[in-house]
Amino acid sequence: MESSLIIIIIAQVFGLISWILLIYSYTKEKINELLFIQIFVAIFDIVSYLLLGADAGLLICLMELIKTILYYKSDNDKPILIISIIGYLLIGLLTIKHWYASLPIIASLIDSYGTSKDSKMANITSIVSNILWAIYDIIILSYIGAFSDVVVAICNICVIFMDYKRHLRISKFRIIKYNYLSKDTIDKIYKLDLKNYGKDNLWDKEYQSDVFKQNNDSFFAIEYNNEFMGYINYLNVVYDEYERLKRLRTMPDTLKLNDIIKFKKKKKSYIVIESINVKKKYDKNETIELINKKFISFLNTKRKRKIYIHGILGYAITEFENDVYTSLNFKKIKNLKDNITLYELNEDDLKKRTI
Repeated sequence: MESSLIIIIIAQVFGLISWILLIYSYTKEKINELLFIQIFVAIFDIVSYLLLGADAGLLICLMELIKTILYYKSDNDKPILIISIIGYLLIGLLTIKHWYASLPIIASLIDSYGTSKDSKMANITSIVSNILWAIYDIIILSYIGAFSDVVVAICNICVIFMDYKRHLRISKFRIIKYNYLSKDTIDKIYKLDLKNYGKDNLWDKEYQSDVFKQNNDSFFAIEYNNEFMGYINYLNVVYDEYERLKRLRTMPDTLKLNDIIKFKKKKKSYIVIESINVKKKYDKNETIELINKKFISFLNTKRKRKIYIHGILGYAITEFENDVYTSLNFKKIKNLKDNITLYELNEDDLKKRTI
């Protein structure tokens, strides 16, 4: 087999992987999850076009990679959009020789606009973008590329349709697990804490980021219509730390990262709920009922995975948190300094829960 044919086959493999990742990215509800996956999409595309010696495609995908990384790392979308527009126009000046060569440039500009918005808009603009790419690929006789573009467009149409039907079935007010904490989310947490807890009870942003890296199964967001309205932050700690926290007379500002561990199958777990914080307008019974349902679901999920929870501590700074722990049948252990109350659901209480 000639080396040139081998290179072409390898390029197609990279292109196929990119295509699969792209389709998968549009199933993500959060824009940062979508962008993270699309970073790898761009990398595989760059390698594919590099192997094929396609300069225009290579430059466009390189610009896509830079743009996607900037979108992922920053919440300041407007400068990134402007930079990407300038970049695509420069690529156009360097590579456009026929009118149809402008189609991928236009497609990339439309796609840039979509990724600067939410995931739904990213899906919609991707449909338009892939149709333009398909027309371009047909004109240059790249039928396999055109086929891929059409399939991606159809998949995005299906994702939008299924997402619409899903939103008809679920409540707009819900609690969902976050598998990552973006800078934007951490900023929202900080502002909410500042408003509800005051300066003396604020998380350090870097510490929170480090905690989440230590155990990313530690955060639920409370959302209404996909907007961040509050959160529940919990940690799985070693037994000695759990017992130490029960003896303290104050709520610690931070915990040692080594004492925070991941949930493991067939291992004892000791959970500390640091915060249950919501915007004031959601400080009501409906939110407490939602948290109750999520709490039972959480215990169910852990039990099915053979993760054994032997105790849960909870700190209440606000009246809302006191109401939540009371509704969950936590027992009040003691009052701490600064009007903070410590609650516990011990091993016996957990066994009595209707799961």
